[in-house]
Amino acid sequence: MPLPKSLRRPVRRTSSSSTSQHQRKKCRMCNNLDPRGHASSSYQSEAAKEPLASLSLVLDALSLSKTKQGTCRFCHVLTLVLDAFFEGWRGARVRVNVDLKEKATIKVSLDEERWKQETVEIYAGSATRAPWPTLGTAHHIPVNSGSDETFNFIRRCIQGCIANPKHTACKFTCKSSISAPRRLLDVGKSSSPVRLIDTQGKKFQYAALSHCWGSSPLFMTTKSNWAKLAANISFDALPPLFQDAIIITRQLGLRYIWIDSLCIIQDSLRDWELESSKMGSIYQNSYITISATNSGDSSARCLLERRKPVKIPYENTTGKEFALRARKILNHHPSHATHGGPAKPIGPLTSRAWALQEHVLSTRILHYTATELLFECKTSYRCECMPERRAYPTTPSLIPKAVASKKTGAVWQAWQRIVEQYSSRNLTVATDKLPAISGVASKIRKATHSDYLGGLWMNNLASDLLWHANPTAAPTSAHRTALDAWRAPAFSWASLDVPITYTILDDEENDTFIPTVTLITCSSTPSGYNPLGTITDASFTLRGPTIPATLCSEQHQGKWEYTLLITGTSTIVINHDCLLVDTDLEADDRQQKTVRRARSDDSLRPFKAPVLCFSLARYDSCVAGLVLGVSGRTNAAWERLGTFAAGTEALRGTEDKELVLV
Repeated sequence: MPLPKSLRRPVRRTSSSSTSQHQRKKCRMCNNLDPRGHASSSYQSEAAKEPLASLSLVLDALSLSKTKQGTCRFCHVLTLVLDAFFEGWRGARVRVNVDLKEKATIKVSLDEERWKQETVEIYAGSATRAPWPTLGTAHHIPVNSGSDETFNFIRRCIQGCIANPKHTACKFTCKSSISAPRRLLDVGKSSSPVRLIDTQGKKFQYAALSHCWGSSPLFMTTKSNWAKLAANISFDALPPLFQDAIIITRQLGLRYIWIDSLCIIQDSLRDWELESSKMGSIYQNSYITISATNSGDSSARCLLERRKPVKIPYENTTGKEFALRARKILNHHPSHATHGGPAKPIGPLTSRAWALQEHVLSTRILHYTATELLFECKTSYRCECMPERRAYPTTPSLIPKAVASKKTGAVWQAWQRIVEQYSSRNLTVATDKLPAISGVASKIRKATHSDYLGGLWMNNLASDLLWHANPTAAPTSAHRTALDAWRAPAFSWASLDVPITYTILDDEENDTFIPTVTLITCSSTPSGYNPLGTITDASFTLRGPTIPATLCSEQHQGKWEYTLLITGTSTIVINHDCLLVDTDLEADDRQQKTVRRARSDDSLRPFKAPVLCFSLARYDSCVAGLVLGVSGRTNAAWERLGTFAAGTEALRGTEDKELVLV
């Protein structure tokens, strides 16, 4: 269809008044995809000669879909892009987010769950000049993740890390005996057989694979097939993902790779506990970690064809055609709003609990995502769409930077940020909750020399106890209940399957944070060979201020709320760990009314029942602590129900007591 005459008229440049008139004719909906001259435009100089404009537009999808071709050539570009990447957007009641920045690419996304984290990038073809002055170009991304271009990018990233004297955190020597995996896959050359070897304590340069196991049967080592796999493993018998991992290993000039399902004897509890307890060192000391971020299981390859960029036709006012491109990207870049990072790779692997410590502890890691390859080390970050080295914080740098700061508080904060992410991830085997983060715990213990008990550190106990369920990260929070089987003491976040967060204090509150409890004793009973892994029992005795209270349960708009009544104060809303019920316990030959965590088969009802408030710390003019109920599992002990925070006047009548928490 030919362009309307109104769009074919050349732009007049004879005077400033004509320019102003042209500016006023910008499309009211899309502002001609120009970040300048809009009421919401912002300008940041950033030491540049001219200030750069940026603009975020929120458009109505229904209105945009009704835009007729020829009305606005820029709106037409948007509709073509949406048609190409977001099937079903027409007729949907969604918001179209358009992020514009001068001399940069245009980012387009839809505000709906089915398109969550999906972003399309519009950019100018590099071979021609941009069709309008504010549109930027983008780096070429190979259409195959196994291409020579991508492998050359990987080699440059690795060598740039190894050779850079500033990458001190990335240097290691593998001198510790625990760093050597018990077994490795010897992949040799393409013509060589693949076989499982016993390292016998020797040191090897090896890659490691981080991957989703998935629900399908997995190729694994057992007691019965160990001898056969040590002789020869047919390459064709391996699942596609393992084949790709071997190809990557060979391409990088390595001979050995560690894959958990093959290098740990899976039906030997002793072998699994011993080797999984060394997981942190195994990933830290690997030459490179291959992260199959976009693979849901071992049948999904990581070396594959990517979707090619889509050509978008565009003509300017003179009828000249330009090369516009659009491609899907994943919004993994560090955010300046969060002080620059760290980067967040996107894919099925990022929802798995075991994979988090593999990400945190690796020295260098390759993320194979749906759209491109990302490289992280303990110092910098690069990706195929931004191949220049970036000094952003990275996930592998969290612990090294905290330790290097020589501030113990920084290490505790790093641990708590990791636990917050970890608690939102999924586990196939519920009892892996503590083992799957024990590698990180091992690094924290080495840095702080603190005792560890069920996910909490005794040298940071008051702060660690002030975790609470995060309702913003758990839409189904109204249906949370206690676990059917005991996994950890109630005072530990590991006792529940809910995303958690910690009490965040500002600098002034942090400076005045003073624990009000004293640790008397603590004990835990590991169930196996990993002292930081699964436990069968744990408790500690604390001394601190207590005050009796009444806990009230009421339902508001379908959600249960719990409030404290303390004599002489107003009501205090608590952060409950999960749904709660009142109960009667037999104690000292009499019934005692209390509150406990609800189980999945409990009937919920309003109640008023006695509880105990236990102050943990004071900061500024506040006091924070635990809400406790009498334990039905251990005599003369208490179990956690939630946390509270109130003004110091609320707990004036406290009495110091020694309490056993289980």
